Amino acid sequence: MKYYLYTVILFLLLASVSDAKDEDPSLQFLVSGKLINEISLSDMKSALKRHKIEFFDPLYGKQKRYEGFSLGDVLRLGFGDKWGNPGYTDIAFAALDGYHAVSDISKAKEAGGYIVFRDRDEERWEPIGKRNANPAPFYLVWTGKEQTSENEYPWPWQLASVNLMSFRDAYPMVYPEGADKGSNAYEGYLIFKGRCVRCHSMNRQGGNIGPDLNAPRSIVTYRSPQMIKEFIKNPSKYRYTFMPDHPDFSEEDLDNILSYLTYMNEIKR
Repeated sequence: MKYYLYTVILFLLLASVSDAKDEDPSLQFLVSGKLINEISLSDMKSALKRHKIEFFDPLYGKQKRYEGFSLGDVLRLGFGDKWGNPGYTDIAFAALDGYHAVSDISKAKEAGGYIVFRDRDEERWEPIGKRNANPAPFYLVWTGKEQTSENEYPWPWQLASVNLMSFRDAYPMVYPEGADKGSNAYEGYLIFKGRCVRCHSMNRQGGNIGPDLNAPRSIVTYRSPQMIKEFIKNPSKYRYTFMPDHPDFSEEDLDNILSYLTYMNEIKR
């Protein structure tokens, strides 16, 4: 009986600690993959101005209301003087589910981005995406009409960490070493970096929601060029998948992506 009571008490204590952690989540800040700071939601509320925003959220497909902080304020608080260092060209937003959204630093410095922590339309967060995921603890949104994922603005939910970096240094096995800038392979790399590395990896570097496209075998070795291009543009025609359609990709875009994949077939870990 005593053992049972001790077990119950321990469970309640652990549950209370877990609840407290859920109520005050934190966001990690990394520079070139090294943790330099971790700031709790309560500390952000003490240090930063809170904003109540309302706009059409394309991921929900309707008007939504949130409370959060401007992205610039959060990044300046988390990175300090490193935020203005010109040596860092890119920024990666990592989610709890393995999603990695990479963006040029210039986009992160634009107005219109917010890290929101509360859904003002629901007592608890409204589920999002095909998996009906809970967006907590943080969700990065953009209020500008052109600040869409199609234009390579990151929209991660379940945001857990932010990494300030040089993409080439942080993801050397994704970078097409030796490819001339302006070549088809390099243009395809830019598209892959902006749209595909969020979910897919290359040589085991990148997102891990979708499969690695180069290791242990490149997709170009067992799928026809036309099938690869068609699947990239319209995956929903062939599979029940979490991969989104890309109707905005032109034939030139698809040819460039294919050139990049073919080029990377010769670059393996």
